[in-house]
Amino acid sequence: MSEVLVVALSLTLNALLPYLIVRRDLRGLSGERLARAWTDASFLSAVIAFGPLSLPIHFAKTRRSLTGFGLGVGLSVLSLAAQGVVVAVLSAAFGLE
Repeated sequence: MSEVLVVALSLTLNALLPYLIVRRDLRGLSGERLARAWTDASFLSAVIAFGPLSLPIHFAKTRRSLTGFGLGVGLSVLSLAAQGVVVAVLSAAFGLE
């Protein structure tokens, strides 16, 4: 039963962390950058389907630069690392390998 909880949490974090990162970014974007961002339906589809891999696309699309792409890659790596830490801690707490 604890394995199911770990997998469910991992899948949830896989979509939730990128969702929160992009939503926070959208609040601070200028009008021009905001116009280049995904619509709500596209955004949710990308986050659910691709998880952290959607972050480089979002940041490259809104910034239109390699710096934006690099920022997206960095945040994607941080998102995956945070997810890994949470899953590892939970697995250790339940005594899973």
